[in-house]
Amino acid sequence: MTELFEVMAETGAHRIIALNDAASGLRAIIAVNDVTLGPAFGGIRTQPYRTTLDAFADVHKLSSAMTLKCAIAGLDAGGGKTVVMDHPDMDRASAYRKLGKYIEELGGLYRCAGDLGTTHQDLLHVAESTQYCNISGEELADATGTTIVNGIRACATERGITDLSKLSIAVQGTGLIGAGVARALARLGAHVLIADVDTIRARALASEIGGRVVDADSVLMQDVDIISPCAIGGILTPESAAAIKAWAICGGANNQLSSPKVADQLALRGIGYVPDFLASSGAVIIGTCQTLMNTDPKPILAAVEDTTRTILRTAAEKVCSTVAVAEQIARNRIAAKGPLS
Repeated sequence: MTELFEVMAETGAHRIIALNDAASGLRAIIAVNDVTLGPAFGGIRTQPYRTTLDAFADVHKLSSAMTLKCAIAGLDAGGGKTVVMDHPDMDRASAYRKLGKYIEELGGLYRCAGDLGTTHQDLLHVAESTQYCNISGEELADATGTTIVNGIRACATERGITDLSKLSIAVQGTGLIGAGVARALARLGAHVLIADVDTIRARALASEIGGRVVDADSVLMQDVDIISPCAIGGILTPESAAAIKAWAICGGANNQLSSPKVADQLALRGIGYVPDFLASSGAVIIGTCQTLMNTDPKPILAAVEDTTRTILRTAAEKVCSTVAVAEQIARNRIAAKGPLS
Protein backbone atom coordinates (compact mmCIF):
# COMPACT_ATOMS: atom_id res chain seq x y z
CA MET A 1 0.00 0.00 0.00
CA THR A 2 2.88 2.35 0.76
CA GLU A 3 4.12 1.88 -2.81
CA LEU A 4 0.76 3.06 -4.17
CA PHE A 5 0.87 6.29 -2.21
CA GLU A 6 4.48 6.84 -3.25
CA VAL A 7 3.49 6.50 -6.89
CA MET A 8 0.58 8.88 -6.31
CA ALA A 9 2.97 11.41 -4.81
CA GLU A 10 5.44 11.03 -7.68
CA THR A 11 2.80 11.44 -10.40
CA GLY A 12 0.65 14.05 -8.70
CA ALA A 13 -2.42 11.81 -8.65
CA HIS A 14 -4.92 12.46 -5.92
CA ARG A 15 -8.23 10.68 -6.60
CA ILE A 16 -8.53 7.03 -7.69
CA ILE A 17 -11.11 4.29 -7.17
CA ALA A 18 -9.99 0.65 -7.22
CA LEU A 19 -12.71 -1.81 -8.19
CA ASN A 20 -12.69 -5.54 -7.49
CA ASP A 21 -15.53 -7.98 -8.09
CA ALA A 22 -14.64 -11.60 -7.38
CA ALA A 23 -17.77 -13.01 -9.02
CA SER A 24 -17.05 -11.52 -12.46
CA GLY A 25 -13.29 -11.18 -12.16
CA LEU A 26 -13.47 -7.41 -12.63
CA ARG A 27 -10.29 -5.62 -11.65
CA ALA A 28 -10.41 -1.99 -12.65
CA ILE A 29 -9.26 1.47 -11.64
CA ILE A 30 -11.15 4.71 -12.19
CA ALA A 31 -9.13 7.93 -11.98
CA VAL A 32 -10.98 11.22 -11.56
CA ASN A 33 -8.20 13.67 -12.26
CA ASP A 34 -9.92 17.05 -12.11
CA VAL A 35 -13.49 18.37 -11.89
CA THR A 36 -12.83 22.10 -11.67
CA LEU A 37 -14.53 22.82 -15.00
CA GLY A 38 -17.17 20.10 -14.74
CA PRO A 39 -17.71 16.32 -14.50
CA ALA A 40 -14.81 14.08 -15.52
CA PHE A 41 -14.98 12.55 -19.01
CA GLY A 42 -12.76 9.71 -20.20
CA GLY A 43 -12.86 6.34 -21.92
CA ILE A 44 -12.50 2.79 -20.66
CA ARG A 45 -9.22 1.15 -21.66
CA THR A 46 -8.89 -2.64 -21.44
CA GLN A 47 -5.60 -4.48 -21.56
CA PRO A 48 -3.46 -6.86 -19.51
CA TYR A 49 -1.13 -5.12 -17.08
CA ARG A 50 1.97 -6.66 -15.56
CA THR A 51 1.23 -5.18 -12.13
CA THR A 52 -1.47 -3.15 -10.44
CA LEU A 53 0.98 -0.26 -10.14
CA ASP A 54 1.48 -0.36 -13.92
CA ALA A 55 -2.29 -0.07 -14.35
CA PHE A 56 -2.40 2.80 -11.88
CA ALA A 57 0.39 4.69 -13.62
CA ASP A 58 -1.42 4.29 -16.96
CA VAL A 59 -4.82 5.41 -15.70
CA HIS A 60 -3.30 8.46 -14.02
CA LYS A 61 -1.40 9.49 -17.15
CA LEU A 62 -4.48 9.01 -19.32
CA SER A 63 -6.81 10.89 -16.97
CA SER A 64 -4.35 13.79 -16.72
CA ALA A 65 -4.34 14.05 -20.50
CA MET A 66 -8.14 14.11 -20.49
CA THR A 67 -8.08 17.08 -18.10
CA LEU A 68 -5.85 18.99 -20.51
CA LYS A 69 -7.95 17.85 -23.49
CA CYS A 70 -11.21 19.15 -22.03
CA ALA A 71 -9.66 22.40 -20.84
CA ILE A 72 -7.90 23.32 -24.08
CA ALA A 73 -11.02 22.49 -26.10
CA GLY A 74 -13.05 24.94 -24.02
CA LEU A 75 -15.36 22.32 -22.54
CA ASP A 76 -17.21 22.47 -19.22
CA ALA A 77 -15.66 19.17 -18.22
CA GLY A 78 -12.71 17.64 -16.45
CA GLY A 79 -10.58 14.57 -16.98
CA GLY A 80 -11.05 10.98 -15.93
CA LYS A 81 -10.27 7.48 -17.18
CA THR A 82 -10.89 3.82 -16.45
CA VAL A 83 -8.51 0.93 -17.00
CA VAL A 84 -9.75 -2.64 -16.86
CA MET A 85 -7.07 -5.21 -16.10
CA ASP A 86 -7.79 -7.94 -18.63
CA HIS A 87 -7.07 -11.50 -17.54
CA PRO A 88 -8.20 -15.01 -18.61
CA ASP A 89 -10.56 -15.53 -15.66
CA MET A 90 -12.61 -12.40 -16.29
CA ASP A 91 -16.22 -12.92 -17.39
CA ARG A 92 -16.38 -9.93 -19.72
CA ALA A 93 -20.14 -9.48 -19.86
CA SER A 94 -20.57 -9.69 -16.09
CA ALA A 95 -17.47 -7.60 -15.42
CA TYR A 96 -18.58 -4.69 -17.61
CA ARG A 97 -22.10 -4.77 -16.20
CA LYS A 98 -20.56 -4.51 -12.74
CA LEU A 99 -18.31 -1.70 -13.90
CA GLY A 100 -21.40 0.13 -15.13
CA LYS A 101 -23.00 -0.18 -11.68
CA TYR A 102 -19.92 1.31 -10.04
CA ILE A 103 -19.90 4.21 -12.53
CA GLU A 104 -23.60 4.82 -11.93
CA GLU A 105 -22.95 5.04 -8.18
CA LEU A 106 -20.69 8.05 -8.85
CA GLY A 107 -23.80 9.97 -9.89
CA GLY A 108 -22.35 11.57 -13.01
CA LEU A 109 -19.06 12.71 -11.51
CA TYR A 110 -17.38 10.46 -14.09
CA ARG A 111 -18.74 9.74 -17.60
CA CYS A 112 -17.27 7.17 -19.93
CA ALA A 113 -16.97 6.00 -23.52
CA GLY A 114 -14.76 3.46 -25.27
CA ASP A 115 -11.00 3.28 -25.62
CA LEU A 116 -8.24 0.90 -26.65
CA GLY A 117 -9.08 -2.75 -26.03
CA THR A 118 -12.72 -2.15 -25.10
CA THR A 119 -15.21 -3.48 -27.64
CA HIS A 120 -18.57 -2.04 -28.58
CA GLN A 121 -20.19 -5.05 -26.92
CA ASP A 122 -18.27 -4.28 -23.73
CA LEU A 123 -19.70 -0.75 -23.78
CA LEU A 124 -23.20 -2.08 -24.33
CA HIS A 125 -22.80 -4.16 -21.18
CA VAL A 126 -21.57 -1.09 -19.26
CA ALA A 127 -24.53 0.90 -20.56
CA GLU A 128 -26.95 -1.72 -19.21
CA SER A 129 -26.04 -0.52 -15.72
CA THR A 130 -25.38 3.21 -16.11
CA GLN A 131 -26.74 6.25 -17.90
CA TYR A 132 -23.23 7.74 -18.02
CA CYS A 133 -21.80 5.66 -20.87
CA ASN A 134 -21.58 6.93 -24.45
CA ILE A 135 -21.79 4.01 -26.89
CA SER A 136 -21.65 6.06 -30.12
CA GLY A 137 -18.30 4.65 -31.23
CA GLU A 138 -18.34 5.61 -34.91
CA GLU A 139 -19.69 9.11 -34.29
CA LEU A 140 -17.02 9.77 -31.65
CA ALA A 141 -14.29 8.38 -33.91
CA ASP A 142 -15.47 10.57 -36.79
CA ALA A 143 -15.31 13.63 -34.55
CA THR A 144 -11.76 12.75 -33.54
CA GLY A 145 -10.90 12.38 -37.20
CA THR A 146 -12.25 15.89 -37.75
CA THR A 147 -10.03 17.47 -35.10
CA ILE A 148 -6.97 15.58 -36.37
CA VAL A 149 -7.57 16.82 -39.91
CA ASN A 150 -8.13 20.34 -38.56
CA GLY A 151 -4.77 20.09 -36.80
CA ILE A 152 -3.11 18.88 -40.00
CA ARG A 153 -4.70 21.76 -41.88
CA ALA A 154 -3.27 24.19 -39.32
CA CYS A 155 0.23 22.73 -39.69
CA ALA A 156 0.00 23.11 -43.46
CA THR A 157 -1.36 26.65 -43.29
CA GLU A 158 1.51 27.73 -41.05
CA ARG A 159 3.85 26.66 -43.86
CA GLY A 160 1.85 28.55 -46.46
CA ILE A 161 0.11 25.44 -47.83
CA THR A 162 -3.64 25.70 -48.24
CA ASP A 163 -4.18 22.77 -50.60
CA LEU A 164 -3.81 19.44 -48.81
CA SER A 165 -3.53 17.65 -52.15
CA LYS A 166 0.07 18.86 -52.19
CA LEU A 167 0.87 16.85 -49.06
CA SER A 168 2.00 13.30 -48.41
CA ILE A 169 0.81 12.00 -45.05
CA ALA A 170 1.61 8.72 -43.30
CA VAL A 171 -1.18 7.38 -41.07
CA GLN A 172 -0.17 4.84 -38.44
CA GLY A 173 -3.07 2.61 -37.43
CA THR A 174 -6.24 1.59 -39.27
CA GLY A 175 -8.70 1.35 -36.40
CA LEU A 176 -11.81 3.54 -36.30
CA ILE A 177 -9.83 6.76 -35.89
CA GLY A 178 -6.89 5.98 -38.18
CA ALA A 179 -9.16 4.74 -40.96
CA GLY A 180 -11.37 7.81 -40.60
CA VAL A 181 -8.38 10.14 -40.85
CA ALA A 182 -7.02 8.31 -43.89
CA ARG A 183 -10.39 8.47 -45.67
CA ALA A 184 -10.83 12.17 -44.89
CA LEU A 185 -7.33 13.02 -46.13
CA ALA A 186 -7.85 11.00 -49.31
CA ARG A 187 -11.08 12.90 -50.00
CA LEU A 188 -9.08 16.12 -49.70
CA GLY A 189 -6.62 14.85 -52.27
CA ALA A 190 -3.65 14.13 -50.01
CA HIS A 191 -1.25 11.31 -50.84
CA VAL A 192 -1.85 8.85 -48.02
CA LEU A 193 0.50 6.16 -46.78
CA ILE A 194 -0.99 3.56 -44.45
CA ALA A 195 0.60 1.27 -41.89
CA ASP A 196 -0.80 -1.25 -39.43
CA VAL A 197 0.45 -4.40 -37.75
CA ASP A 198 -2.62 -5.99 -39.36
CA THR A 199 -1.37 -5.91 -42.94
CA ILE A 200 -4.61 -7.33 -44.36
CA ARG A 201 -6.58 -4.45 -42.88
CA ALA A 202 -3.99 -1.94 -44.06
CA ARG A 203 -4.12 -3.28 -47.63
CA ALA A 204 -7.92 -3.20 -47.65
CA LEU A 205 -8.00 0.46 -46.56
CA ALA A 206 -5.27 1.42 -49.03
CA SER A 207 -7.19 -0.22 -51.85
CA GLU A 208 -10.37 1.59 -50.83
CA ILE A 209 -8.86 5.10 -50.79
CA GLY A 210 -6.07 4.75 -53.35
CA GLY A 211 -3.34 4.91 -50.72
CA ARG A 212 -0.08 3.02 -50.35
CA VAL A 213 0.84 0.52 -47.65
CA VAL A 214 4.15 0.88 -45.84
CA ASP A 215 5.75 -1.32 -43.23
CA ALA A 216 4.48 -0.75 -39.69
CA ASP A 217 8.02 -0.69 -38.31
CA SER A 218 9.15 2.10 -40.63
CA VAL A 219 6.07 4.31 -40.89
CA LEU A 220 7.49 7.02 -38.62
CA MET A 221 10.61 7.29 -40.75
CA GLN A 222 8.86 7.70 -44.09
CA ASP A 223 9.87 10.63 -46.30
CA VAL A 224 6.55 12.46 -46.02
CA ASP A 225 5.29 15.88 -44.99
CA ILE A 226 3.24 14.84 -41.98
CA ILE A 227 2.95 11.77 -39.75
CA SER A 228 -0.37 10.94 -38.10
CA PRO A 229 0.06 8.40 -35.26
CA CYS A 230 -3.36 6.85 -34.62
CA ALA A 231 -2.46 3.59 -32.89
CA ILE A 232 -0.75 3.00 -29.56
CA GLY A 233 0.96 5.54 -27.32
CA GLY A 234 4.62 5.98 -26.46
CA ILE A 235 5.80 5.61 -30.06
CA LEU A 236 7.63 8.95 -30.20
CA THR A 237 10.86 8.04 -28.42
CA PRO A 238 14.19 9.90 -28.53
CA GLU A 239 15.34 7.38 -31.14
CA SER A 240 12.30 7.64 -33.40
CA ALA A 241 12.14 11.43 -33.03
CA ALA A 242 15.73 11.66 -34.24
CA ALA A 243 14.90 9.64 -37.35
CA ILE A 244 11.69 11.42 -38.37
CA LYS A 245 11.83 13.10 -41.79
CA ALA A 246 8.39 14.74 -41.68
CA TRP A 247 8.05 18.41 -40.73
CA ALA A 248 4.87 17.92 -38.67
CA ILE A 249 3.16 15.31 -36.49
CA CYS A 250 -0.58 15.28 -35.81
CA GLY A 251 -2.42 12.14 -34.76
CA GLY A 252 -5.03 10.66 -32.49
CA ALA A 253 -3.10 8.18 -30.36
CA ASN A 254 -3.09 9.02 -26.66
CA ASN A 255 0.22 9.84 -24.96
CA GLN A 256 2.35 9.62 -28.10
CA LEU A 257 5.48 10.94 -26.40
CA SER A 258 7.52 8.39 -24.46
CA SER A 259 8.69 11.24 -22.20
CA PRO A 260 8.27 15.04 -22.00
CA LYS A 261 11.83 15.48 -23.26
CA VAL A 262 10.78 14.23 -26.69
CA ALA A 263 8.62 17.34 -27.13
CA ASP A 264 11.71 19.49 -26.63
CA GLN A 265 13.65 17.30 -29.05
CA LEU A 266 11.00 17.75 -31.74
CA ALA A 267 11.00 21.51 -31.15
CA LEU A 268 14.77 21.70 -31.54
CA ARG A 269 14.46 19.84 -34.83
CA GLY A 270 11.80 22.27 -36.06
CA ILE A 271 9.12 19.59 -36.28
CA GLY A 272 5.64 20.96 -35.63
CA TYR A 273 4.06 18.61 -33.10
CA VAL A 274 0.34 19.00 -32.43
CA PRO A 275 -0.14 17.81 -28.82
CA ASP A 276 -2.23 14.66 -28.89
CA PHE A 277 -4.61 15.96 -26.22
CA LEU A 278 -5.61 18.69 -28.68
CA ALA A 279 -5.53 16.69 -31.92
CA SER A 280 -7.66 13.89 -30.48
CA SER A 281 -10.19 16.10 -28.70
CA GLY A 282 -13.04 15.48 -31.16
CA ALA A 283 -14.66 12.59 -29.30
CA VAL A 284 -14.87 14.34 -25.95
CA ILE A 285 -16.08 17.52 -27.67
CA ILE A 286 -18.99 15.63 -29.23
CA GLY A 287 -19.72 13.67 -26.06
CA THR A 288 -19.64 16.68 -23.75
CA CYS A 289 -21.66 18.92 -26.05
CA GLN A 290 -24.35 16.29 -26.54
CA THR A 291 -24.67 14.91 -23.02
CA LEU A 292 -23.74 17.83 -20.76
CA MET A 293 -23.41 21.24 -22.39
CA ASN A 294 -26.39 20.95 -24.78
CA THR A 295 -24.63 22.99 -27.44
CA ASP A 296 -23.61 22.65 -31.09
CA PRO A 297 -20.20 20.96 -31.24
CA LYS A 298 -19.33 22.18 -34.74
CA PRO A 299 -17.81 25.56 -33.74
CA ILE A 300 -15.76 23.86 -31.00
CA LEU A 301 -14.49 21.20 -33.42
CA ALA A 302 -13.60 23.91 -35.94
CA ALA A 303 -11.79 25.99 -33.29
CA VAL A 304 -9.14 23.28 -32.97
CA GLU A 305 -7.56 24.58 -36.17
CA ASP A 306 -7.13 28.12 -34.81
CA THR A 307 -5.93 26.82 -31.45
CA THR A 308 -3.33 24.68 -33.19
CA ARG A 309 -2.06 27.61 -35.22
CA THR A 310 -1.79 29.73 -32.06
CA ILE A 311 0.21 27.00 -30.33
CA LEU A 312 2.57 26.51 -33.29
CA ARG A 313 3.22 30.24 -33.59
CA THR A 314 3.70 30.80 -29.87
CA ALA A 315 6.09 27.87 -29.57
CA ALA A 316 8.15 29.20 -32.48
CA GLU A 317 8.26 32.69 -30.97
CA LYS A 318 9.23 31.46 -27.49
CA VAL A 319 11.55 28.75 -28.83
CA CYS A 320 9.90 26.08 -26.73
CA SER A 321 7.86 22.95 -27.27
CA THR A 322 4.25 23.02 -28.44
CA VAL A 323 3.36 20.79 -25.49
CA ALA A 324 4.57 23.42 -23.01
CA VAL A 325 2.46 26.08 -24.73
CA ALA A 326 -0.64 23.90 -24.96
CA GLU A 327 -0.42 22.75 -21.35
CA GLN A 328 -0.13 26.35 -20.18
CA ILE A 329 -3.23 27.36 -22.16
CA ALA A 330 -5.18 24.50 -20.61
CA ARG A 331 -3.97 25.14 -17.07
CA ASN A 332 -4.67 28.86 -17.37
CA ARG A 333 -8.29 28.07 -18.17
CA ILE A 334 -8.56 25.76 -15.18
CA ALA A 335 -6.87 28.31 -12.92
CA ALA A 336 -9.32 30.99 -14.05
CA LYS A 337 -12.18 28.83 -12.78
CA GLY A 338 -10.47 27.72 -9.57
CA PRO A 339 -7.58 25.68 -8.21
CA LEU A 340 -6.93 22.16 -9.43
CA SER A 341 -9.25 19.90 -7.44
